[in-house]
Parts: sequence; structure tokens; C-alpha cells
Amino acid sequence: MKERDALPDQNEPPEDVASLYSWANLHGAKYRDFSASRAQMREKARQRLEKVIEEERIRARQSTPAQRAADAARAEEEAARKAAQETAGQAAQRDQAAQSAAQKAQAAQHPSQQSAWLQAWRDRFRTPPAAAPPAAPPSTERQPFDASLTSFAAAPPSRPAPAAPSQEEVHTPPPTPWGAPDAQENANRPAWLMPETAEPVAQPTLPRSPDDTLQGSRERISSRWFALQSIFEGDAPPVQAQPAPVASRAPVMGVFSLAGGVGKTSLVATLGRVLSARGERVLLVDTAAYGLLPFFFGARDQRPGLLRTFSPPAASGDAAIQMITLDPETFGPEVAGQEPLTAEIAKHGRGLSRIIIDLATASGATTRRIMRMAPHILVPLVPDMSSVVSVSSIDAFFDHTNAASGKSSLPHYVLNQFDASLPLHLDVREVLREQLGDRLLPFALRRAPALSEALAEGMTVVDYAPNSAVAEDFASLAGWVKSLSAPAITSFRGVRWSER
Repeated sequence: MKERDALPDQNEPPEDVASLYSWANLHGAKYRDFSASRAQMREKARQRLEKVIEEERIRARQSTPAQRAADAARAEEEAARKAAQETAGQAAQRDQAAQSAAQKAQAAQHPSQQSAWLQAWRDRFRTPPAAAPPAAPPSTERQPFDASLTSFAAAPPSRPAPAAPSQEEVHTPPPTPWGAPDAQENANRPAWLMPETAEPVAQPTLPRSPDDTLQGSRERISSRWFALQSIFEGDAPPVQAQPAPVASRAPVMGVFSLAGGVGKTSLVATLGRVLSARGERVLLVDTAAYGLLPFFFGARDQRPGLLRTFSPPAASGDAAIQMITLDPETFGPEVAGQEPLTAEIAKHGRGLSRIIIDLATASGATTRRIMRMAPHILVPLVPDMSSVVSVSSIDAFFDHTNAASGKSSLPHYVLNQFDASLPLHLDVREVLREQLGDRLLPFALRRAPALSEALAEGMTVVDYAPNSAVAEDFASLAGWVKSLSAPAITSFRGVRWSER
């Protein structure tokens, strides 16, 4: 039988200090009985500490080569940087020294050159050459200041042009303190010996063109400057034709509907009225032979084919509105590439700010003819089921028409007679937003009894009820139209004002 493992002796003192104190209290032993065990614990702790210190030393010895290499690299880099700085400083010092030497040499060379030139000039002046010097040209002779002015004023305008002046004539040097040298000697003098101030020298006499004479100056001034004519011709300047103002092409907008009763004509009249209040001169065109458009401006009859002008009250300051009713059937077909209907509209719209056309209801032929003017198309819709169904047909019609003319713009839509208190109107608006996107205007023209009442009074709703909500809606519509296409601008540059 194997011997059983020896069980720990219960009377043997434990190793740790806490158990040692507990054991001592249990057996009634004194401190000296377990002091030896305590010394053993301290020895083991010391050995563990020495082991940790030794491991740190080994780790430090292993990392020392890499650190030394890094320190050596940093030292080499610092030495290279200092050497480069010293080299640059020495180069700068050498350049500065060379520049100073060059300046000193140049300063020392100038006096020698000056002395040599002065000696040569004095020798030449004291012993003139045997041959007589050439005669100086007349232009280099010095004359009194008044005599030069007299000779210049007396020169006839028809003198032939002299030859180009030589270098001696143009660069005549001033007199020097050593005497009066000739022109050749002065031309050979260096520039740094020339005096700072020079006496006035008579310029060579040049021929004058006919425009330099008094008569020529009068003719030139009177033919060019309007305000200076009174100096030569008195207080009554000649009457001249004023240049006509230049105007850009007026933008065109057509209002279209597939069915009646959607408020198309009322929209055209009110939109034109709001734009006239903003200073635009608008031409309203009605393509229905007997439409109601003139009655919105106080007319009592219809005059097809006659251009009419409706003026606002004198104190309002609004622009007048021009209107014409054209029957497309009275205009013939296209001849030689010209459309007579659009030509008639363009003729009446010349010089105006904008053209708004009330297209005949569901008239495809008239709309195709108007599309030659590249208009923006606006379609009013009432919030009902028929409008939702007709939108696809209207888009298909304009898509086909634009494809034939090479354009790709589709019409914009606006809800008219809208009532936000009706659930059907709200639902129709949401359906149209999903169907049309940005081509449905973000605002609607609200339904109001004032629209019908204004027509009965021969007014637009802007004049009948200017503070109503629907008048604000039309103001928003006019702002959208101006942002879509700016009005034509008439340029009056070059036109003088006149006194009446």
C-alpha cells in the first residue's frame, strides 16, 4: 500500500503575516515564536523586487542600441543643418563683399572716365580741325521765344512735310560751363554730364493739317459736339434728327385652356393690369373674335382689328395698356416663311414691355401659329376631376407641337377658383402636384365673388377690390411672370433731352 500524502501539520506556523497573527493568538504563542517566518516572508519579497529590477535592466540593455542609433541620427541631422547654415552665411558674406568691391571699382572708374573725356574735349575745343564744320540745319538754330511763336503761327497749312529730324535736331544739348560746343560734340557727351535743367529750345517747325487751322477747328467742333455749336453759330443750333430708342424683343406669354369657364380671360386682363401697375407697357391680344377682354377696362363695345389704348387715372402713375382683338381666320396661311398673324402681333408689340395673348379655347390651329413666337404657356385649371383628366391631353398636345418646332418647353399650370375649405380642392391640388411637379405654381388663385362683380362694373378685381385676398394672389402671379421672363428694356442712350 502506498503511503498517504502527509497532511499539513496544524501546529506549523503559516507563511503570510495575517495568518501568522491569527495562529499566534490561537496557540498562545509570542512574537518571537513566529519572527523567523516573518523574516522568510521579507526575504521572499526582497527576492521578487530584485527579480523585477533585473528584468528592467535587461529590457533597458536591449533597447539601448536602437536609442543610440536614433540619437546618432539626430546628432548627424543637427550637424548637417548647422553646416548648411554656416555655408549659406559664408556665401552671403562673399556675395556682399563682391558687390561692395564692384561698387568701389565702378566708383573709382567714373572719375577716370570723366577726366579722360574732359581732357579730350578740351583738346578738341582748343585745336579745331582744319576742315570747316558742316552747316547746322535750320531747325537747330536758337531763336527767341517770341520769334518762334511768330514763325509757327505764320506757317501756311499747305507746306510740304520736311524730312524726319536727325538725332542732332531732336537731342540738342544745353550749353555747358566750358563754352558753346557744336551739335556733334554735344551729341557725343555722356548722359551723366548733362545738366539737370535745360533752357527752352525752339522746336522744329512742323506742317499743320487743315484741321489745325481756325476754320478747320470750327468745322470739326460743329460737326461733332452739339453743345459747342452755339459758340460758332449763335443761340439757334441746327435741328438734328434724334436717334430712335432701341428696344429688345418683348417676351410673349400665351394663356391656354382646353375648356371654357376656367377664368382664362379674367386671368389675362387682371395679370396685364397688375403688370401695368408695376410700370410695364403691356399689349393684350385676344384671338377670339368677340371676346370679353375689352370689357374689363371699361369698354362698351368690341372693335376687332383695331389697336386700342386704355389709360389709367392720371394720378395713379400706372402704365397704359394696349389691346387688340385679332381673328385668326382673317389672316391667310404662311407665305414665304412669314406667318401673317404673328407678324401682326409683333408689329403692334414693338417697343412694349410684354405681350400676353388670350388663346382661343381649344383652338389647336391658332395655338400652333402663336407657338412660332416661342411664348411661355400658362394653363389655368379649376380644382375638379375634368382638370385632372385633361392635363395629360394638354401636355401631349404641346409636346407634339414643340417637337415639330424643335422646342422642348411644356406649359405651366395654376389653380384658379380654389377654396381651401373644400376637401375636394385640397385633394385635387395634391394629385396635380404629384402629376406636374414644379410646373404647378406653388400658389393658387382663390375663389371670390369680387371677380364676377368687377366684370359687371367694367373693372378688374385689382381696381374693384384692391385689398382682397384674390388681388394678392394676382400680385404673386405677376411676380412669378417677371421672374420667368424679364420685360423688354428700351435703351435711350444717345438721346438728348429737349425743352418744350
